[in-house]
Amino acid sequence: MSNREVASLACKILGIYIIIQGINVLSSVLLYVSTATSDQMVHESIINIIFSLVYILFGVLLWFFSDKLSAIMVTEGNHSKESIEVNEIQRVAFSVLGLYFIGSSLPRLVSTLTSSMRGLPNSFTGFILLGSVGIITEFIIGLGIFLGSQGLVNFLNNMRTVGLKKDDSNEGNEDI
Repeated sequence: MSNREVASLACKILGIYIIIQGINVLSSVLLYVSTATSDQMVHESIINIIFSLVYILFGVLLWFFSDKLSAIMVTEGNHSKESIEVNEIQRVAFSVLGLYFIGSSLPRLVSTLTSSMRGLPNSFTGFILLGSVGIITEFIIGLGIFLGSQGLVNFLNNMRTVGLKKDDSNEGNEDI
């Protein structure tokens, strides 16, 4: 299995996970809609249905574009290798983790933005946007992890070798 195949498989697994999460949310919302009595509650539930459909749509898109995403996660020079190195597995894992954060925060961000555009008073809109700081932060961190996965792998490798270099230099002094 090549590096790109592993990356594509990881994206597909993440896509399936997000689709399942969307179906879980959709089933809960549909149960709520079936028991709602007020027209206003039904109208707000439709927004929640759209929120869960965004989850499902993102999972489906992640499945279909897994090959293109794997080309971004794994560089072209490493595609010809048959064996997978630890650095490549770490890079793919960080990229998939970044995609998870993006996929988890994007539907909530869309839902928050649509809620703030519904014509609520300014005090409520500011409160909603203040509450979405965590979602925006999660999205930005996910994007950073996805786009900077190679830098994170290099950072981990440097952190591992920092302690080893000190030990190697001390061992040479003990022999003298």
